[in-house]
Amino acid sequence: MLNEQHFLLTGGGTLGSVTPLLAIAAELRKRNANVSLSFIGTPNGPERLLVESQRIPFWQLAAPKLDRYRWWLWPILPVMFVFSWLRALRLLYVMKPNFVFAAGGYVGVPVAWAAFFLRIPVWVHQLDVLPGLANKLMAPVARKISVTFEETAKHFPKRKTIVVGSMVRQAIRHGEREVALQRYGFNVALPTLLVVGGGTGAAAINEACAVIWQDLVPYMNVLHLVGRGKMLTVLEQAKPGYVALEFLNEGMADAYAVADLVVARAGLGTISELAALGKPSIIIPIHEPFQEANAKVLEERKAAQVIWHLTPQILEQTILRLLDSPELNVDLSKNIRGLFALNADERIAHEVLTLLAPKL
Repeated sequence: MLNEQHFLLTGGGTLGSVTPLLAIAAELRKRNANVSLSFIGTPNGPERLLVESQRIPFWQLAAPKLDRYRWWLWPILPVMFVFSWLRALRLLYVMKPNFVFAAGGYVGVPVAWAAFFLRIPVWVHQLDVLPGLANKLMAPVARKISVTFEETAKHFPKRKTIVVGSMVRQAIRHGEREVALQRYGFNVALPTLLVVGGGTGAAAINEACAVIWQDLVPYMNVLHLVGRGKMLTVLEQAKPGYVALEFLNEGMADAYAVADLVVARAGLGTISELAALGKPSIIIPIHEPFQEANAKVLEERKAAQVIWHLTPQILEQTILRLLDSPELNVDLSKNIRGLFALNADERIAHEVLTLLAPKL
């Protein structure tokens, strides 16, 4: 049996950088029952409940973020980073992890550089097609960098970059359709639409749904996850047949199981779950380069319907057309399943334990 190893995960702000880390954590636990895990996340992000639900101790770290809308703070970002780095240094000195994993998220940057200073190896996983600033800043101190797409590898040093595909938490594969139908009081004779705004919500999607929900419910059940603090009164009261919730954790697998069609943003965490489950999807990217690049890949490979310019009318028309197009849905399901390999957590866990083997 392997000796006890302590692995530190870091990410947050959104759930996109968290779900792959939890998949890696689950795989490490499966391979070694003596694995010890910790997580450093943001003070106010949506990740804490999800992390703690997996029995992983959570530590918070305030870290600076390059915010284009608050440009007047840019001159003091280096000072803020130094304070975050010192705090991260102290946390890592106390924790003494054997390895650090990051998958994007600005909180990971001071943690990765603190780990480098303490000679703790760092693994960085790049989810999206285009690398974000956080991963670019962590790349110089990373022992290994893994990427989801072949197209992404060119952005990082070749000698330490590998293409692994993506990963999902295994629990997401084991939802029960009947449980969700009963829990939400849905009509078993109707198809079900799942609308996912992400951990922090999607205001534009919520507002579009507020306009069209009455047109949808005669033809389908709707389960709408609006995001923390993003609830609209009109959606909260839109019953029967339309259930709006801020957030799901343990019930997410059941929500996917009951869904015949999914509306979602273009974050790679969500796309990976849709790929694992083969869910026909309508993808609405945020107007920023990373999600738009992800959506472009989906569109080129005919793995989802993409709405580039959202209006309530376009969303309604696309939903109704897909629910009335079983052959198209079969094609979308097949194509998204083949988007990329989904065993990255297994590959990464194997590589890490191999790297640590001389120290065991």
